[in-house]
Amino acid sequence: MRSHQHALAQLMREFQGSTALFLEAIEREVDIGVHAHEFGSSQRIRFDLYVMMGGANEPARDEIGQVLDYEYLLAALDSVLDENRSALLETLATRLLDVIMEPESVEAATVVITKLDVLKGDGRLGCSMTRVR
Repeated sequence: MRSHQHALAQLMREFQGSTALFLEAIEREVDIGVHAHEFGSSQRIRFDLYVMMGGANEPARDEIGQVLDYEYLLAALDSVLDENRSALLETLATRLLDVIMEPESVEAATVVITKLDVLKGDGRLGCSMTRVR
């Protein structure tokens, strides 16, 4: 697995620039986990999604059809959460990456998933995955 920073550096080298779309700090109640007490009990989960594309140029026209509509990130999140229950954060992150990487213009993506209430004020735990095309 490569890091988000590595993916950005690679895009900068290959395309002499990059454009990133992001959806940060989105919270959802999700039924997830491997422990018996987690089944059927939703947990507060934070999602941070990042999409990287090569290049940093102005669109030919100032119209939404000229760029990747970033609202697809919210639609991707909601569609994946509507699927079957995931036991692992890694499974959920992989499913999100599968959907987020669908547009051809996407060169790399990072998904960060954080369980907000597990450690009772002493930090947070989660999963981060980055995929490069």
